[in-house]
Amino acid sequence: MLVPSVGCAVVGCGDVSTKYLRTLRAAPIIDIVACCDVLPERARRLAARCARAVSASLPEILADPAVELVINLTPPQQHTEITLRALRAGKSVYTEKPVATSPEELAEVLVMAGNGDAMLGGAPDTALGPAAQAARRAIDEGRIGRPLGASAALLTPGHERSCPTPEVFYRKGAGPLLDMGVYYLTMLVSLLGPVREVVGAHSRPSPLRVIDTGPRARTSFATEVPTHVAALLVFENREIVTLTASFEVWGTRVPHLEIFGTEGTLSIPDPNFYTGAVRLKAARSREWIPLPYPPDAPVGRGIGVIDMAHALRGLTGQRLTGGIIGHVVETMLAVEAEKTAATTLASRCDRPAPLRSAPSPTGCWWCEQCGDE
Repeated sequence: MLVPSVGCAVVGCGDVSTKYLRTLRAAPIIDIVACCDVLPERARRLAARCARAVSASLPEILADPAVELVINLTPPQQHTEITLRALRAGKSVYTEKPVATSPEELAEVLVMAGNGDAMLGGAPDTALGPAAQAARRAIDEGRIGRPLGASAALLTPGHERSCPTPEVFYRKGAGPLLDMGVYYLTMLVSLLGPVREVVGAHSRPSPLRVIDTGPRARTSFATEVPTHVAALLVFENREIVTLTASFEVWGTRVPHLEIFGTEGTLSIPDPNFYTGAVRLKAARSREWIPLPYPPDAPVGRGIGVIDMAHALRGLTGQRLTGGIIGHVVETMLAVEAEKTAATTLASRCDRPAPLRSAPSPTGCWWCEQCGDE
């Protein structure tokens, strides 16, 4: 079945856009028609790598009928503004995380998305990767029994050890929870369902950070956000989860993510990535058994965009919906609010539908109808 491609515009042409482009150029259902950046030269460079994209301003993109889907890859502090402008123009939006940095911004985005026909979705999309899908199948098949809880840990010394311009990771809208812990929380929601209650605590042990690399080495800068965050999460089905996200830890042997059940435990690799060893330890077994997954399953930044494009064409239901990304952001903001009592979340969401365990006869991982890989 010949499926019309979805006209897409990339807004924000920094480093992450090149990672998206590697994935999106291989998907026939994606047609990148425009690129936009505050630095026009970056937009021109990215457009030159696409088959027929042009460098354009944001108003030009929002007025262009060929653009159906805006891919918002701007810095976190601009996500809400760009997303709202695109939704008001009737464009569907796939945004990098987080979709908002305050409860007020989040409410405005979700109301706007709910009032029109445009779709809202967003990153992270590693929950659609093969490692996450292998874990999902194990849970759905009852291989760990009834899930009881989980432990998640993002523990690093911070971006300034390897990044010459790390300040953006310590501004509002970032920090260890919103920048990196979001991968872990999205994975947990995808596997277990929505969160019901949260209790959070955080600290900022190193308010001044020192850059270790590049021409600005030994330069210090101030942080705007908590850099060590811990949370207790109670999910809708009573799973109890501990989550720690830190830019203050020099080393650890703590596993990235484990799911505990009445009949076993799942060990899941770093949720920042799409692949890695997924292992199962069944009750009364001494062995950790690796769980296989197809080596050719979809991976790479942007597979969530491909999934959303299939949904826009009516070929599949949308997986990383506005409801899911909004629920994850509400959860993170409640953790960072650091209230003395548990916060009951207002939103709920469904788990995203699992991906196929093998491509369709036409070669598509997303639907039965098209031949798009």
